[in-house]
Amino acid sequence: MVGEQAAVLVAGGTGSIGQRLVPELVRQGYRVRLLVRAVQRARQLFPHGVELYRWDTRQTIPGEALAGVWGVVNLVGVPIARRWTAAYRREILQSRVDATRALAEAICRLQDPRPAVFLSVSATGYYGNKGEELCTEETAPGEDFLAQVCQHWEAAAQEAAPCTRVVIPRLAAVLDRRAGLLARLLPTFRSFLGGSIGTGQQWVPWVHWHDVVSFMLWALQSPTVKGVYNLAAPEPVRYRQLCEALGRQLRRPCWLRIPVWALRIAYGALADALCASQRVVPRRAIAEGFSFRFAKLQEALQYELAQGT
Repeated sequence: MVGEQAAVLVAGGTGSIGQRLVPELVRQGYRVRLLVRAVQRARQLFPHGVELYRWDTRQTIPGEALAGVWGVVNLVGVPIARRWTAAYRREILQSRVDATRALAEAICRLQDPRPAVFLSVSATGYYGNKGEELCTEETAPGEDFLAQVCQHWEAAAQEAAPCTRVVIPRLAAVLDRRAGLLARLLPTFRSFLGGSIGTGQQWVPWVHWHDVVSFMLWALQSPTVKGVYNLAAPEPVRYRQLCEALGRQLRRPCWLRIPVWALRIAYGALADALCASQRVVPRRAIAEGFSFRFAKLQEALQYELAQGT
């Protein structure tokens, strides 16, 4: 068991996942430290119960932030969902790989006691476009840009493996009314402009934010949890199914279909990633005893939309 008031260092804690995870860590009695670029914004998000350390990923991690830390959680990475220029593609890669490597190297430079666990996120983009193939943790990586990013990202995290237990959750699209895929879909559906993209037949791995937080706590606290895990709900759906389920919840039609060529005009190469098919299942998590609160899409949407804004 983890001792009371164990210190957990979170990098990237002001992002959408961090905003869900950090309050739960505090509630469970951890001493939470955050590595952040914007200290003032972090103080507004987390006015109580956290220690803040300014860190630009191009700089050395403050030594006092790591001193005596029991666990490290890495959520760093610029958003994917914006137009991919050549410069932004470099930023997507560097923001993830450079920060992860810096954390891994800092962990290994520490003298005993080192952190007991390093949890560093990746994404189901690792698999690329797999069509109808079922993707478990053993499935080969894809060859597109996001797949390459994920491979470099995970390799950087594994650099800490000689020094601590490393856990790498490959995150599916996180269902959260405040951010990500669901937050982008809600305004269009509420305006009666809902619909699918591409053919709508591509598989979409998804996971509710509550299960993301629960998995991370489980992974931090379970000494046998190690390596790569698909963090996706047990029942992936096709994109059209997701949109139709959302339409039913909002009592709005799902009638538009945005072709890939139109997406490319708006988002560049991101369009192909948005239409990639990934039928991802969380084989390892289930086999090792993790239980999803939201295994079915309809239940996840009902819960999230009932919470309001």
